Amino acid sequence: MKKGFTLIELLAAVLIMGILTAVALPQYRRSLERTRVAEALQMLPSIYDARERLVTENDWTWSEGLHAGTAASRVSFKKLDMEMKGQQGSKATTWVTDNFTYNLADNCLGMLCVVNAEPKVSANMLRGAYKGTTIYYTGNDFFCCPGTVSDSCERLNLTQASNCSLKKF
Repeated sequence: MKKGFTLIELLAAVLIMGILTAVALPQYRRSLERTRVAEALQMLPSIYDARERLVTENDWTWSEGLHAGTAASRVSFKKLDMEMKGQQGSKATTWVTDNFTYNLADNCLGMLCVVNAEPKVSANMLRGAYKGTTIYYTGNDFFCCPGTVSDSCERLNLTQASNCSLKKF
């Protein structure tokens, strides 16, 4: 008696593996995107709080323009009392990691845009299926503006901002 598998048995095993892969791969990709977004959902409140401590400790105010003594002209990532992976972006108010560009002072978010209002902090996704999606943190709530995938906010379980044409980056 010969030992081994027949061609039909091998084809059946390969077919089963193919079906399992086809089912598992999309779920794996979604899980990977949620993990990337979890970085921003964890970092944005920390950045917001560190920025507020800096502004409060120095008795600065948020006011329109970049006048001396205003928080808008003085706040930068290098002055925050926190450590982050990555490096400073093209401006002192941006920080770049593998997955996101964080922004300390993003004033506009659709209907939330108010003159002299305290800016939101934001994270713009740099890679993955939802590249270009921007997540905002206002101190209480998270909002989202979709990037390349129009329903990315819904898929990430984030509230979509009312007017995303005012994004900065």
